[in-house]
Amino acid sequence: MPKRAAKTIPPEKGRKAASVLRNRIALLRSTQEVLADLGQSVTIEDIAEHADVAVSTIYKHFTDKDALISATMMFGFSEWFSAVQTTIEQSSDPLEKLVFPMRYFVRAKYTHPHHAQNMVNFFGLISGFLPLLQDDLTEHLKELKKAKLINCDNPAIAAKNIQSVLTFAATDQITNPKATIKDADASVRVALSMIGLSAAKAHKLTESKLPDFKH
Repeated sequence: MPKRAAKTIPPEKGRKAASVLRNRIALLRSTQEVLADLGQSVTIEDIAEHADVAVSTIYKHFTDKDALISATMMFGFSEWFSAVQTTIEQSSDPLEKLVFPMRYFVRAKYTHPHHAQNMVNFFGLISGFLPLLQDDLTEHLKELKKAKLINCDNPAIAAKNIQSVLTFAATDQITNPKATIKDADASVRVALSMIGLSAAKAHKLTESKLPDFKH
């Protein structure tokens, strides 16, 4: 029986789809900036002006302002998460692969400032992506427990508690002018104590040089 011919996309449709995607990403990046500046007081007109587009153009991509804001928050998270995953590939140590994302999370103010500020400005919306981080962390803890690298009775509960500590630490870094990176890494050590890592091991993991962040 002859193989069915692969379905091809006409070049003009392919170019149009690529252009739509580029415009959407440009709008999301611009929205990140204005949301970080104006917070919840932002209007759709503010967003359109900052992006230098018509309000009607925004509605071609999103049904309303809330949909755009939600998409912008998820876009920011996805960019951060992808960058972290690319960065930690430089390490072969399973515990470093656990701890480095934690240290980057509490440093979001420095690596992804607009996204970090929006985590505070729209705190209620981060519930949309934190469970994804928590699920990823739970699976990682299960693997480390199986390898006997950590002492953790319930990885799911540990992941939830760790995420709470890290979220508070990241928020403190963003909102508290007196907060230091040492404070952030101290919070990571608190999180590590929940999975049975010794103080000495936790200090070593949080004081080592982080790989250069891959944007």
